[in-house]
Amino acid sequence: MNKNISGILVLDKPEGLTSAEALEKVKRLLKIKKAGHGGTLDPIATGVLPIFLNQATKVAQIFIEGDKVYEGFFELGITTDTYDITGEILGKYQVKDITLDRLRQLAKGFEGEMEQIPPPFSAAKYRGRPLYKYARDGLLIPKEPKKITVYKFDITSLQGNQASFYLKCSKGTYVRSLIHKLGELLECGAVLVKLKRIQKSIFTLDQAITLEKLMEFSEESPEKISSVLISVEKALEFLPKIIISEDLSDKVREGKEIPRQTFLSFVKFQKLSLTPSEKWLRLVNSHGKLVAIIRNPLQEKERTYITYFRVFKGES
Repeated sequence: MNKNISGILVLDKPEGLTSAEALEKVKRLLKIKKAGHGGTLDPIATGVLPIFLNQATKVAQIFIEGDKVYEGFFELGITTDTYDITGEILGKYQVKDITLDRLRQLAKGFEGEMEQIPPPFSAAKYRGRPLYKYARDGLLIPKEPKKITVYKFDITSLQGNQASFYLKCSKGTYVRSLIHKLGELLECGAVLVKLKRIQKSIFTLDQAITLEKLMEFSEESPEKISSVLISVEKALEFLPKIIISEDLSDKVREGKEIPRQTFLSFVKFQKLSLTPSEKWLRLVNSHGKLVAIIRNPLQEKERTYITYFRVFKGES
């Protein structure tokens, strides 16, 4: 077991593997046991899959909550049980009088906040078991709809019955379901054909490494692996930064209860920028060293003390 490797690896997941299978391959290559991925991709999908190694697993939740950006293709005139091209065909329909302008207009109507029900073939769980396992047994388990947000849904081209698209959405969004719904509105059906995630949270495709390249690096040297890892401190730099005194840093590292109002008074006295829009805050000492991640006290008015998410004691 390699405990020395710690950080975030951005994997370019290949088609045909589940996220869990890709994670297991990385763990075997790097000879580590403690790792997790930052957002499920279907086997048909490729692209950005953040993998958190050892100490980095402790901050994975922050990135899992991040938004997603995709590019992909869908085909009109067909429906399947999985809502993508890999599923069993349920019907084929005639496609006529569908223009790029009409597709764009309909896609625009998806933008904003909505409720979405997970598709029957998905990794969402019921009583601890993924829905796709029930679906394979012929049982379609209905799930409660969840709120999602589509920030941008643009149809970029239409050639014959195939269209390409760009999508930016919140976590929990099922792209297959959006395409299926679009097909219903068109009354001709539609299925997802290809999907590439080009961004998840702050991680982008240009940071990603393939499994083949990772295998090469793992055979060559530990230094090669380290060169493609993103440190926890570097990854968290997008969070609002609050610079705290050494005295307060010591108290935070000891896990002492810090009254919420005392902390807000300190922030105000130091004339530091703080707004209620961010969920997480980064506490940094005067030397620029990461001390802790806390929940934004402006969002937790009912709490007496600030809420620690993660305290760093030099291991980051």
